Amino acid sequence: MSAETIAGRYVLGERLGYGGMSTVQVAMDRRLERQVAVKLLAEHLADDSQFISRFKREALAAARLVHPNIVQVFDFGFDEPSGRHYIVMEYIRGRSGAEILREETRLGVGDSLELVDGACRGLAHAHRMGVIHRDVKPGNILRSDDGAVKLADFGIAKAMAGGTSQITQAGSVLGTAAYLAPEQASGAEVGPAADLYGLGVVTYQLLSGRLPYDANSLTELALMQQSAHPMRLDDVTSDVPASLASAVQRALAIDPAQRYASAEEMRRALHEGARGIAPPESDATAPTSMLAPGEPTSATRAIPSSRPRRLEPQAPATPPPPRYEPELEAPRRSRRDVEPPRRSRRGPAIVLVAALLAVVIAFAYGSSQGGSDSVKITEVDGGSVGEVVDQMDRLIDDNTR
Repeated sequence: MSAETIAGRYVLGERLGYGGMSTVQVAMDRRLERQVAVKLLAEHLADDSQFISRFKREALAAARLVHPNIVQVFDFGFDEPSGRHYIVMEYIRGRSGAEILREETRLGVGDSLELVDGACRGLAHAHRMGVIHRDVKPGNILRSDDGAVKLADFGIAKAMAGGTSQITQAGSVLGTAAYLAPEQASGAEVGPAADLYGLGVVTYQLLSGRLPYDANSLTELALMQQSAHPMRLDDVTSDVPASLASAVQRALAIDPAQRYASAEEMRRALHEGARGIAPPESDATAPTSMLAPGEPTSATRAIPSSRPRRLEPQAPATPPPPRYEPELEAPRRSRRDVEPPRRSRRGPAIVLVAALLAVVIAFAYGSSQGGSDSVKITEVDGGSVGEVVDQMDRLIDDNTR
């Protein structure tokens, strides 16, 4: 029995994988004499003209993605003898992330980030080219036997620019449910942030061997996503640093705006998290031990120096507390000094000073006239302002006659 041939040039071989939308088989390209992977779309989709039109337009978008971390699309079309639509891709000899998880359950931090790093780089390029993957999952992350990591299967990708079609319609969601972003599961239009969410789920699963949410349907998944955050990775396994757990947690944010701004930012944050550096939104809580020698922490920067500093012309937003200087400390006042109202003490003091000044003037005047009368001094003692004034008047009269 001769092997099936597609488009007169691709001789099909063993099956590499299959799903609800397609089957992937290794094939030999007789024209270029190289091995390729051929994806054959499911037969029930051949009659869906809207899907086929959309598929052709978006397959073109995927075909222009040429990057070391993306599986290259070589060709696509329709094979009339078999009635099958097909996509011809680069053949990667190795294992997918799904196969790795089945065999090893979970990976260490280094191996996990090796896979995620390649996927981030591939997504960063796709997003720059205006293409959203929309189906990021372990089965679409391939690691070749020589260690290269490539993101595969942009077959249901949607070009961000151009066209008005939407793959996701009400009641029709493409992609594996566990890896769908909340906005994607609800049937809304999605952007690059949806791919980052899916990659966050993949990262969580690689590091822990489990999914963030264990849901049995899209409805249950949506309810779980809206009701609670997934358990942090550092609570699931002690092998994951708290800073890395925080970095993954950000990728799983329900609000797309709270996720990373780009796949490249996510890639850097995950590597920094593995080294113990908190993600951008948690810089204030980054461990001091990870700072460069001599670099102040946020706490030490907030402590004012004990040395006097020249004040700037502008006033600070919050005035600093007055400095304590012992030599300027006011003497402790007795209870008797405090009780009388302040206004009742100033009047007698002013009158007393005025009276004494008058006595001095009178004495000086008397001396200048050659008088022999001595100055008469009378003790002034009064409780009220009026009494003090009367006594001062009498004292002035006695000394100026």
